[in-house]
This record gives sequence, C-alpha cells and structure tokens, in this order.
Amino acid sequence: MSFQRQIAGGIVLDATYYLNRSNFAWDLNRDLNMVDPRIGFQNKGLTNVQVANPFYNILTPSKFPGQLRNQRTVSNSSLMKPYPQYGAINVTEGQPGGNSNYQSIQFKAQKNFSKGYSMLFGYNYHLQTDQRFFNNIDQYVQQYTDIASDASRHRMTGAATWEVPFGRGRKYMSSSNLFMEALMGGWNLTPTGFWRSGRLVRFGGLAVNGDPHVDHADQTHWFNKAAFAVLPAFTARTNPWQYDDIRGPQQFNMDISLVKSFHIYEQLRFELRADVFNMMNNITWNNPDTSVTSANFGRSANNDQLTQTYGRRTQLGLRLQF
Repeated sequence: MSFQRQIAGGIVLDATYYLNRSNFAWDLNRDLNMVDPRIGFQNKGLTNVQVANPFYNILTPSKFPGQLRNQRTVSNSSLMKPYPQYGAINVTEGQPGGNSNYQSIQFKAQKNFSKGYSMLFGYNYHLQTDQRFFNNIDQYVQQYTDIASDASRHRMTGAATWEVPFGRGRKYMSSSNLFMEALMGGWNLTPTGFWRSGRLVRFGGLAVNGDPHVDHADQTHWFNKAAFAVLPAFTARTNPWQYDDIRGPQQFNMDISLVKSFHIYEQLRFELRADVFNMMNNITWNNPDTSVTSANFGRSANNDQLTQTYGRRTQLGLRLQF
C-alpha cells in the first residue's frame, strides 16, 4: 500500500507499507528416527553407555545391509530410536509450517532529472518473524516458535546525478572554445551510498548468568562475555537466539563516479570515467565470534572483514559510444 505526492521542485514523496507472508520457508526437514532429547536430559550419561548390539551379524548382508550389523556394541540412545535398526530417516521439505512474516515501512523521495540534477533517497524499517524450532525438544515435538529475523532493522540509500554546469549546452560557459570545453565541459558527478544498522548477534546454546548487554560496544567488546558460559552436557537450551540490544557492526558505504563526455560529432561520443568504490575507505567488520570457547569470543577478530566488502578501490575507464 503506497501513498505518493508531488511537491515543489518536481520531487515525489512516497510512503509505503509492505506486507509479505511466506509458507514452508524454514525447518521443513524432519528426522523420523529421532530420539526424544528429554530422555538424555533426564538420564544424562547413561544414554551413552555401550551395550550389546542386538543386530550384530543378524541375517545376511543382502537382507540387513549397513554397518550396524558389524558393530558388537552400540549406545543405549541408538536403541531408543523408533526404528533402531536404521540411522536417520529424513523427510525433506515434508514438515508443514515454517512460515515467515515480513512487514516494512518505506519512505522515498525522488526527483527525476531536470535543471541539471536528479536525486533519490530511500529509508526502510522492517520487522520479520520466522517460525523456527527453538531447540531440539521443539524439533522432536514439531513445535514452532516465532523468532525475529537477525537482519538489520534500518536501511537508508541515496543516489544523485549532477551535471557540472560548465560547458556547451550548460548554464555557464556554453559558448566556450574547444580547449575550454575539453577542460571544463561535459563533466557529470554521480554519488551513491547506503547505511544499514547492525545485524542482531545470534548465539548457540549457552549458560547465561547476568546481563549480556554493554553500553559502549566496539570491535573488541560487543557484549558482556562474563555473562556466558558453556552449556553443561545433557542440558536443554533455554537462552534466546538473540538479544534485541546486542547488535553487530553497522555498515556505511559511498561510491562516486566522475564522467567526462567528449562529443566528436552527433552520433559519436567518447567518455572518460573514474569510479571510486568505498570512497571513505570504511571497514565493516563481521559479527562477533559467539563461540564461548574461542579466543575471539565477543569480538571481531583482526582482519575479520565482512564478506564481499573491500577497502577503497578506484578504476579508470574509456568508452566510445556510436
């Protein structure tokens, strides 16, 4: 649902509410031969005790294939499967549910090219929830939980084109000689950029004691590491996947292009361009390490730059249009 209005200067304002619902998007695979994990939480190490394998050398390999018939002993837990003579029995994309709900509010201001310039600015705020299995108990009983997406909540983008107003056909120096036209005329400047807020930091199963939040997060200290510890064996996960106030690094990027056009004659044009990517030479770090046993727990390791991001890069190009 969109509402648009044109205001002074030919600028069009746009406000949009966007809603999308997707079915069968998450956690659709199911192991039909899964052991109830609550048995392990209750009986702990007893589930790993090795016992005689009732399927050892049973029948013939043609009638009972697989490695299980060659093992003298197996764990108690392997015999607790609904079909202990088999391993995992996976149904792919056969579990109903796993829905995803996306909602966003979007604002846009756009001016089409006139008077030597154009511009576009956009802002997007979104909320998304996905039906996921919170832990392995939920996976066993096939119970979904609506969990917020870890994606950035805010994003702003902008782009503009400016005809530098010097040279033939432009506001200033429109009758310049060939030398001045070659030097000053025909330049176009095009900046583009975007900013997004940090992504939510997701944690595995951990023991949590205290407030994980820190007031001034940075590359070496994204959250309170002392609040986390290794989850004891045979213990159900209870900590949330993520915390609303623990987010990774933001990202800001600006690219700029400077283009010079030479009109040789009406149907032939020569173009010289310089493109600078990540003009501000910003570094965007990856989300922090959330493995509590890692030396980099709670921090973005040195040189751990976000995938597909780079330092400042410049390219020069020549193009002949005819």
